[in-house]
Amino acid sequence: MLEARDTMTLAQGLILLLASFGAGVLKAVAGGGTFLIFPALMSTGVDPIRANATSTVALWPGDVASALAYRREMEGQGRLAASLSIASLLGGAIGAVLLLNSSRETFSALVPAMLLMATLLFNFGGPLLAKLRGGGPGAEDRMLPMNVSFGLQFLVSIYGGYFGAGLGILMLALFSLMGVKNIHKANALKSVLGVLLNGLVTAIFVSANAIAWEHGVLVTAGTTSGSFLGAAMARKINPDRVRSFVGATAWALTGYYFWRAA
Repeated sequence: MLEARDTMTLAQGLILLLASFGAGVLKAVAGGGTFLIFPALMSTGVDPIRANATSTVALWPGDVASALAYRREMEGQGRLAASLSIASLLGGAIGAVLLLNSSRETFSALVPAMLLMATLLFNFGGPLLAKLRGGGPGAEDRMLPMNVSFGLQFLVSIYGGYFGAGLGILMLALFSLMGVKNIHKANALKSVLGVLLNGLVTAIFVSANAIAWEHGVLVTAGTTSGSFLGAAMARKINPDRVRSFVGATAWALTGYYFWRAA
């Protein structure tokens, strides 16, 4: 991996700080905070793979802030959270190791397709699942078997450890398939699992010396404050509006990454 530049201009630092604050708000409400931070880091001279690792590490305190803000919404989700936590840790570790051993070309080529998959799942997963289950009253309330949920979260977490952009959207899509229809409860579960997954991934990236620390300090400051504000805002908004916002954000970010890859 390439080294990050040692210094930033004042303008670059301010842009990175503002982008990271916005990313923290977006991450807490809808996921996808990396979409703001990743290009901002690269614009200051950070190599793409190192930029991804730095973004993941810097977003982790924001995960903690969001989880604290959503702690009341975690009531009644203990069993599901415990099972998915194991899947998140295993998958995240595999994904982080894959990233550290990937070429820049491989890393860049896979991102748009993964984001498109996440967007399609979030926007159409619930109705499609109800149809596959036979529809009818309460169809979407029935949970997937725990072993299926575990396996799906494991696969999602591999992606999360490899490239965090859109991980929140992908998790929300998966929780919808699992039958977690309340967007606030889904956001709470996403935040708690994000703390665990990104905490382990952070340790792996730090031990591999894959972090641009000067840039990471600014990103951490912005995302931590933005994530707490975003979580507080999301809880006060109608759940349907939040879900609509998440869906629109997913399409916009997917289109952006396909445009970048073209």
